[in-house]
Amino acid sequence: MGEITLTINGKQVKGKEGDTVLEVCQANGIDVPTLCHLDGLSDVGACRMCVVEIEKERRPVPACTYPARDGLVVETNTERLERYRRQILELIFTEHNHFCMFCEASGDCELQKLAYRYQMDNVRYPYTFPSLSVDSLSDYLVIDHNRCILCGRCIRACSEVAGSHTLDFSQRGWKTLVTADLEQPLGESSCFLCGACVQACPTGAIFSKLSLYKGRTDECQQVKTVCPACGVGCELNVLVKDNNLVRIEAPRLTEPRGPLCRMGRFGLLEPTPPRVTSPLIRGKQGELEECTLHKAVEVIVDRLAGVKDGLAGMISTRVPSETLSLFNRFIGEVIGSDSIDTLDGESYRIITNGIRQFQDNGRGLDIECPIEDIPEADCIIVVGADPEKTNPIISTLVRRAVRQRQAKLIVVNSSRDVFPLWTDLWLKPRAGSEGVLLSGLAGILIDKGLVVSGKASARLIKSFSRYSIGEVVRTTGIEEERLELLAGMYGQAERGVIIYGDELLRTNDASSITTILNLANMTGNQVGDRLRVISLKPRANSRGAWEMGLARGIKRGKLKGLYLLLADERDSGELLSWLKGIDFLVVQASYQSPITSMADVVLPSPIWAEREGKYVTMDGRVLELKRVLQPKDGLPQDQEVLIEISQRLGHKLT
Repeated sequence: MGEITLTINGKQVKGKEGDTVLEVCQANGIDVPTLCHLDGLSDVGACRMCVVEIEKERRPVPACTYPARDGLVVETNTERLERYRRQILELIFTEHNHFCMFCEASGDCELQKLAYRYQMDNVRYPYTFPSLSVDSLSDYLVIDHNRCILCGRCIRACSEVAGSHTLDFSQRGWKTLVTADLEQPLGESSCFLCGACVQACPTGAIFSKLSLYKGRTDECQQVKTVCPACGVGCELNVLVKDNNLVRIEAPRLTEPRGPLCRMGRFGLLEPTPPRVTSPLIRGKQGELEECTLHKAVEVIVDRLAGVKDGLAGMISTRVPSETLSLFNRFIGEVIGSDSIDTLDGESYRIITNGIRQFQDNGRGLDIECPIEDIPEADCIIVVGADPEKTNPIISTLVRRAVRQRQAKLIVVNSSRDVFPLWTDLWLKPRAGSEGVLLSGLAGILIDKGLVVSGKASARLIKSFSRYSIGEVVRTTGIEEERLELLAGMYGQAERGVIIYGDELLRTNDASSITTILNLANMTGNQVGDRLRVISLKPRANSRGAWEMGLARGIKRGKLKGLYLLLADERDSGELLSWLKGIDFLVVQASYQSPITSMADVVLPSPIWAEREGKYVTMDGRVLELKRVLQPKDGLPQDQEVLIEISQRLGHKLT
């Protein structure tokens, strides 16, 4: 990209070919006011605040849409332009009811800041004051049309960042509104509640119920950290006031890893169950009673002697790597047990067995591609997964690939189409027959010559030849024409990505994972030595725990006691039933729950915002979680509790 030279306000500045005048101004530190512009979104020139004078142009033009070119002469701050901008501001204020004293965004509003900048102490035009509706039916979001300036930033963020395009303009003229779908309330629309529109809105027209009137930006401390909600590892900008969470934003909203989902932006702010604020032990009457940490440790040490040979450890993978490592040593060195697992350990064992059957070269999960390959894909197969439920940002990237790259989207799911309105092909095999369908797909690709020469060995061809098209149709219930359509879409793709998740893993069939890897390898869908395959890891630090070897498994038949470090994990019905019948149960948890009510000893644990440490994302990046809130009432960290118990047992863990 070549360099160009412009003259702006009498000074020569440099820019790049393809830049707009506004981009050149920003790159050179020249201030030009904007309202409808947001870095990373497409520009539409709606607000006209960024108008500039350009030599040989008859009238002022918007800098955000005017292409910069070599030799251009530009003025950005003439008296005429300043009068023009002031006039635009006055007209904006007359259109709707912009009463700052009642507005949630007062103090954080871009429109308000421009009014101060241009000293707008009066308006020369009559106010219209239309009475517009307020849409508050959504779980988290409110749209107050009275405060909207129709800049379109929310609409472009919804389309370009969230990949959804739920929001758009409706009506015409002075009746124009930002609405969802076919003028539906937001809570009844196709909105995925990612909150990109909230962050993009320059006024108080769209705001979060969870952050309402909790504090302005300049009143808050801002902490950049990592999201603990799932394995994607999105970065968060957390705003805190008086040791309370105010709101969560994306540090880089428009970048490939920038968007947040409902879990990261809103879920972490939702009301929680009652906290475990002090240790509890089961008293003589069978009820849990508060006690000191010293007393709880005494009980644990006394009871361990009776169950030591049958004690196991289980830990949530929402905690940092430092805690995982110490827990691993605690169970192995202090307790002397090799029976240890994570809450999602079974998923890991299935995935790694599948990878090992494909290629046992020690690479493990590094064989998979990074998530940045998803928005660049031209064909995506989602097998046995619901990304919107487990890893919503993956769902966002899939929608962006479909909308922006026209990628073909294929869903293989025995119960439902997890991408309704987006899917090109939904295959609904009989439950448990996904592996046969994948093997049948491999056989069709080989028969049709849609594999890379030399990639399908004779042994592989022979193994897939066992699955005749007739047998695949009978087993899966999928018509032959649809199977061939699937093979054509994926086989002809140049950047095909296969995503699989928990529903496929529940079949406990590692050979299905091997087949997925073979499909990617045979068709040449890889980047370097990484195949375009992504397994959706269940929790924030699942991969970190798995790489440390914590998912070794627990022999349930010999289990007498269990130390469960649940942290801020929410209840699992499956786990609850599994815990019944254990002689001695220690639960270290953040929240009171049916699981803690079953325990013999309950120990407190910090929540995500009170922890710090490293996390390994689903595609192998190492990120750092920073402490956002100070633990209240002297709440100990998980490591401190483990060290205290170890010392009482005569071991030193550091």
